[in-house]
Amino acid sequence: MGHYLSNLRDIEFNLFEVHRIQERLGQPPFTELDEDTMRAALAEIERLARTQWAASFVVADRTELVLEDGEVVLPDEIKASLAALRAGGWDRFGLPEELGGFRVPRAVFWAVQEMLLGANPTAVFYTSGPLFAGLLNDEGTPEQQRMAALMIERGWAGSMVLTE
Repeated sequence: MGHYLSNLRDIEFNLFEVHRIQERLGQPPFTELDEDTMRAALAEIERLARTQWAASFVVADRTELVLEDGEVVLPDEIKASLAALRAGGWDRFGLPEELGGFRVPRAVFWAVQEMLLGANPTAVFYTSGPLFAGLLNDEGTPEQQRMAALMIERGWAGSMVLTE
């Protein structure tokens, strides 16, 4: 067993019993979604977070990244975690359809982010490309919206490296 222990029951309690998001499902802009679909998505993300995503936690936390020829070289373990996220389409969770995703209530999106952050905070920084692409798509100029599509198409990632 890995280091990450989620509390999916608590997340579902807050989403469905406290905030009652199921009342918004089946209505625009979430006409294609229902409670069972959301619960299944949360369960799958929770499984991914505990297993393949969390698997690179130690390496991500302890390995200094290298810049070679203008490219960041990622350890194979982090690449595997990112590939698992992308293979399930979870990198596009919450994005609009025109960017290859499907919108969900923001509370669900942030619940998913909470699980991913808890399991592997370092790797989450590499998933911010689609998040920023969605923002550009929703709020940007036509030129910025084209950039958003490129960010998704090319799998661009974002990262922050800060010191105290």
